[in-house]
Amino acid sequence: MAALTPHTIVFLDHTAKWSGGEIALLRTLEAVDRSRINPIVVLAEDGPFRTRLEAAGIETHVLPLSEKVREIRKDSLGAAAIIGHLGTAIGLLRYAGKVARFARQHGAAALHCNSLKSDFYGALAGRVAHLPVVWHVRDHIDPNYLPDPAVKLFRAMARSVPRAVVTNSDSTTEKLYPGGVPNGRIAVTIYDGLADRELTAPEPTAQTFRNDPPRVGMVGRIVEWKGQNIFLQAALLLRERGISARYVIVGAPLFGEQAFEAELHRMAEPLGESVEFLGFQSDVPAILRNLDILIHASVTPEPFGQVVIEGMAEGLPVIASDGGGVREIMATPGVDGMLTPMGNAPALADALGELLGDPLRAHQMAVGGWRRVRAAFTARQTASGLADLYDRILVTPSGTRER
Repeated sequence: MAALTPHTIVFLDHTAKWSGGEIALLRTLEAVDRSRINPIVVLAEDGPFRTRLEAAGIETHVLPLSEKVREIRKDSLGAAAIIGHLGTAIGLLRYAGKVARFARQHGAAALHCNSLKSDFYGALAGRVAHLPVVWHVRDHIDPNYLPDPAVKLFRAMARSVPRAVVTNSDSTTEKLYPGGVPNGRIAVTIYDGLADRELTAPEPTAQTFRNDPPRVGMVGRIVEWKGQNIFLQAALLLRERGISARYVIVGAPLFGEQAFEAELHRMAEPLGESVEFLGFQSDVPAILRNLDILIHASVTPEPFGQVVIEGMAEGLPVIASDGGGVREIMATPGVDGMLTPMGNAPALADALGELLGDPLRAHQMAVGGWRRVRAAFTARQTASGLADLYDRILVTPSGTRER
């Protein structure tokens, strides 16, 4: 029997910024089996994501979308605002037509939408080009993330528009389909994974901290829901208890959160030189390798938690907020990580103080996390899961390709 040719999949993303969903997509596309998937990426703007994709040898094109549409903020999608945004509908339809023509010209078998905005124009393009559409949902679709009218619209579309939906956690699936996945719909959880180059750290052997005093860090965008303020509150409580550590905050505001960043600096003043603000850092693994404990302190449930698996992969014990997809990452709390109640600084201080006072337990947890990531969260597993999904929706029972 002749080998099947690879599926040509056009991956759509509205942004070329270097952020969570784009990082996850690059890792996946680098790991795909090219005998199964031929990936082509179409971005709605130019930027660093394009540079990274092309450096990885992934065919990438920019079909510019107007900034007015591209930069619509999710918090502007209330009922009245949605009506106001109808003025951009003609531009969106035209753009979807361009994407559809591109997909047909490049022999696409399907469109894969990697962001919420691309879900909308990708759905239109799929209809025009008569191609199946897959949504890759990486966000919790609920009122904590989007205005209620937008939540209702997106959930309704998810029940009928895409041929299949991929989510990055069961938690994300539950938010998208609160009543359960409808009969006849295809919805699969495929966890994001790390690239081989991010899995090179050896299994931890040292049973003491590498720094004196230990360095405890948070890595992520500076924004209130990430909980850097909770981290600093816990640090202040530990200082009152006479527990010594150095605290590192890595990240920068992206969408106007400078006031919150200033508040964090004010909060940190009593801690003096024991707190470092390192700003944005492109080499996150290098930062992690100089820490002893990683903290994830989000105050709302996260759909997944990429920084959690990054820290575990580097052999760090991780203390994380108990909610969302993080619960799925830490399959055995206390063995491969620690979970604390969201937004609870005293509980975080207790957990951190416990690890700071017991380097052997911190080491054992680091080993558990290191092993857990390699068993369940690799980009090769993510890529294989996507290829299996495309075989499922594009190959007929006779083994031929749907077009």
